Amino acid sequence: MRVIGLQTENPRIYFEMLEVLRGQGLKFVSLDFSEPTPANVGVVITSAAERGKVDFDKVVTDADPDMAVARAKVLLAGEGDVKHLTIGIDPGVRPGFAAIGDGVVLTRSVADSPESVTRMVDSLAQEYPEANLVVRIGHGDRINRNRIFNALWDEGHKLEIVDERNTTKRSQTPDEDAAVEIAMTPGYKPGKRQEADPTPGEIRNIQRLSRLESRGSLTVSTDLARKVALGELTLEDAIDIQKKRPGTSD
Repeated sequence: MRVIGLQTENPRIYFEMLEVLRGQGLKFVSLDFSEPTPANVGVVITSAAERGKVDFDKVVTDADPDMAVARAKVLLAGEGDVKHLTIGIDPGVRPGFAAIGDGVVLTRSVADSPESVTRMVDSLAQEYPEANLVVRIGHGDRINRNRIFNALWDEGHKLEIVDERNTTKRSQTPDEDAAVEIAMTPGYKPGKRQEADPTPGEIRNIQRLSRLESRGSLTVSTDLARKVALGELTLEDAIDIQKKRPGTSD
């Protein structure tokens, strides 16, 4: 019988993972970097910083101990053969992100930006190359949704847009929770790239956010707001550029 190997020199990570493994009654062994991996180990949990030191093909590095153990269980049970992988994305400036493999939540987090979602999806696609992968994106926040959609469309991923009403939960991680709900909800399949040009209302909203971010000291110009909407600039970069221009608004 194959078991989970716990291999880390980080005390905090070790005890957090240990607590989850014991709480679920799972068989595991503690591993040392100076010793070879026992033959009965089917998957290794470690930290992202120590990933390069682990001499094993099936490795989990999720910072969330519950998610790490869930992913390890999937790898252990199916020898890494996840048949159906569904990724849910709650669009926004920092999108919620969740992946479900054969009914098990493998990972959930918040992406740094709409553009970083593509890298996260590609990483999971490489981790589970045999899986039937579908990416579901919430229909809200049109401009960020379409930026995410178009980047993934260009990569050739199967995409669905989901009605995300009623997916927002009152919790400490609402974006992640919404992403899980979106991943579990079938959507419609658009047949082309989505319109990415920002509307006047979206431009005005970014200008409003720039006033809030700068505590009322300036409003970014329309051209800068448009670049923010298209992902060419961050809001912070646009504010810094505007500071160097004469005047404080259009």
